[in-house]
Amino acid sequence: MERAKNAYDCRIQDLFSGEGFELAVSIDCEGTNFDRDMDANMDYLEAFLGRATDAGVATLLFVTPLYAAKLAERGLAERLPRDYRVIYGLHIHPENLAPQIAAKLPFLRPDEEFLAGYGYEEQARIIRLCYAYLRERGVCPLQIYRGGCFSMNDDTAKALIEHTDIRWESHNPYREHYSARSPAFKSVHVYALSRDEELRLEFFTLDRLKAMLEGAVAAKAKTLAITHSYMLNPKDFHYARDGIAESVHERLQALIELRDRLVAG
Repeated sequence: MERAKNAYDCRIQDLFSGEGFELAVSIDCEGTNFDRDMDANMDYLEAFLGRATDAGVATLLFVTPLYAAKLAERGLAERLPRDYRVIYGLHIHPENLAPQIAAKLPFLRPDEEFLAGYGYEEQARIIRLCYAYLRERGVCPLQIYRGGCFSMNDDTAKALIEHTDIRWESHNPYREHYSARSPAFKSVHVYALSRDEELRLEFFTLDRLKAMLEGAVAAKAKTLAITHSYMLNPKDFHYARDGIAESVHERLQALIELRDRLVAG
């Protein structure tokens, strides 16, 4: 049966606005640096969003310029926030920018994967061009920022304030690549217990992910899971390479069912 379509208008300020435990999920929507076949992976995007939406779970899509171009090419950019519980965010890997952007940034270093590895003026130019590129392709409004590898420092915050309307950001609070201290930004943290132990759908066993979710429910925590666009295709090579038994779709469904049982008491 085809799922009913609704006109959603998800706003970042409404996320985690209730009392007690709440669950949301995020996807880092990458480019050719991680997605070996972006089209094949994107074929499964709406199935994931539909599963989350039907369970009342919002999905934060952190979109790179290369992924934005694919969304626009497939007619998805403007439709996804209407048909699903979707919030768009800006995601930047400076070593993997769209050619139209990279051509305007002669200072780029091909081996520099962290945005915070650049100074303020360079970051400001990268952010300004990426922000405009996404908006021109219908990936808007952009409500939140997440750096590639969670890279963000005070210069990043300053550039976002001066050149965008974004005042929210997301990171794993234990990661060393995040050092921003700007009071102008509000954070939506990835649910994490340490640098490497985060509620990431392609990490660990399903039993361990369930145990993390049980802990989050017991702690009445605001719980943001994370995954990546290259995991959307259940046939992607990462599954065989890393010995992952269940797709992220199956893992999301299992966590939703566990959430429902735990919350119901």
